[in-house]
Amino acid sequence: MRRRRRNVSKDRLTISTRRSRRKKTSPNGIENSVQIPVDLIIEILLRLQAKSIATCRCVSKLWGSVICRQDFTELFLTRSLHRPQLLFCCKKNGNLFFFSSPQLQNPYENSSAISLMNFSLSSKISRPVNGLICFKRKETNETGTVICNPSTGHTLNLPKPATSIGAMSFLVYEPVEKQFKVLLSYESEEHQVLTLGTGELSWRMIECSIPHIPGLSEICINGVLYYPAIDLSSGDYIIVCFDARPEKFRFITVMEDFIKAAHDGILINYNGKLASLVSERDCFVDGRSKTIELWVLQDAEKQEWSKLIYVLPAWWQDMVGTLDLRFVGVTRTNEIMLSPCYQTVPFDVFYFNIEKKTMISVEIQGMEAFQGHLVFTYLDHVENVKLLQNIF
Repeated sequence: MRRRRRNVSKDRLTISTRRSRRKKTSPNGIENSVQIPVDLIIEILLRLQAKSIATCRCVSKLWGSVICRQDFTELFLTRSLHRPQLLFCCKKNGNLFFFSSPQLQNPYENSSAISLMNFSLSSKISRPVNGLICFKRKETNETGTVICNPSTGHTLNLPKPATSIGAMSFLVYEPVEKQFKVLLSYESEEHQVLTLGTGELSWRMIECSIPHIPGLSEICINGVLYYPAIDLSSGDYIIVCFDARPEKFRFITVMEDFIKAAHDGILINYNGKLASLVSERDCFVDGRSKTIELWVLQDAEKQEWSKLIYVLPAWWQDMVGTLDLRFVGVTRTNEIMLSPCYQTVPFDVFYFNIEKKTMISVEIQGMEAFQGHLVFTYLDHVENVKLLQNIF
């Protein structure tokens, strides 16, 4: 097993001038201002991290206007998709603290992590979707749904729905219309949805033919939100599929031998397909674990699944020891990523190559202050620099 070390460091940007132009003295001694071409400004900004972009808005009005342009934000997001990040969320004293690190692409690459923002929390957070996160935050004895961008620190409080009692909130991104939507799922036939970016924010009712109790795992793939649930009418286990563009529900019946993987494992994106990882300890593994199961939805219409069982190597117990690891997902190079449930010192994340049966351990430094506290790790986080008020 190879081991890499990464340091958490503050993201710093040194700006020597607050103007996007430089002064040039002509032969007659008169100073002229030379404008930096917009194309050059964009190229400079594209090389920066999202946290630095917020600082650059203060350089000049020109830089601020360039950063807010739709073509720039979309180009930045496109580039970010090709350099995915790991996002770490630490929970301490009712607050969320975010850290990010470049996702491992090559075991020999050298990279560092940066500390991001912190927010107050009152309930479960959603997985990152195109750079944004949805969670519920309690303020002045009231709980509201919040959208936040952990890379820039921006937040937006969503309007209160008619009722939020018993509602589970989900964030989904629709790639065709490039819209974010928030779904409130209730234990009834009526749900609520809010579309972001349509002017005034408002909730509207949509119908769901099968009242259900949502589970705790969700994944958004190509504009479709998937989450496990229990059919309230029959008690059957199902997977709910919410297609964000038409705002329609579909349902996948969970066969008996798939129940554990669907509801006790973790739903993931496996090369663009819905999949699930599960072990003898549900969505966790430790040194005593013997196998890992990977279920992949091969045909959504026919509801056909494939099942792969990976027997863990003999050295597994020595490498993992007493750590409680949680499945994070599968990387683009088909490695299963695992992360500790609690902040430890040292804090290692693991990449298990399911074909070669080799494992790489990467140490993340800089989160020692959260030792013993819950930490959640997410794959394929992208940096989105579009201002929340522009998105919404």
